[in-house]
Amino acid sequence: MDCRRLKLAGALTFLLLCRTSFAHHSPVAFDTAVTDFAISGEIDYVDMRNPHSVMRLKVAAEDGSSTLWDIEFSSVNLLLRRGWDFERIQAGDRVTCVGNPSATGKAEMYMWSIKLADGTEFGR
Repeated sequence: MDCRRLKLAGALTFLLLCRTSFAHHSPVAFDTAVTDFAISGEIDYVDMRNPHSVMRLKVAAEDGSSTLWDIEFSSVNLLLRRGWDFERIQAGDRVTCVGNPSATGKAEMYMWSIKLADGTEFGR
């Protein structure tokens, strides 16, 4: 009986580890050589979640058009340990995001820090 439980526990552990390893992905989609890429705009959507938080930022162009940027950043646990205050980052806020742009030229980035309209910064 104990042997069967041990095998079942081992199998479940293996499945859980496999599942989480597939959930995490490499930063290859982002240009890691460019670390100071900055864009400013209005937050359209933000979701602090694991394994990566996400945001959509509406960035206006000089011609009056706008582009929605998909922004990915750290997990909830890491952000909290770094002092991020999630209640201060809401849809409708104007912010500047700094990080790595897409390696493919898409309107997306991996964000390392954010500057709020009042000058407050949250980062690494």
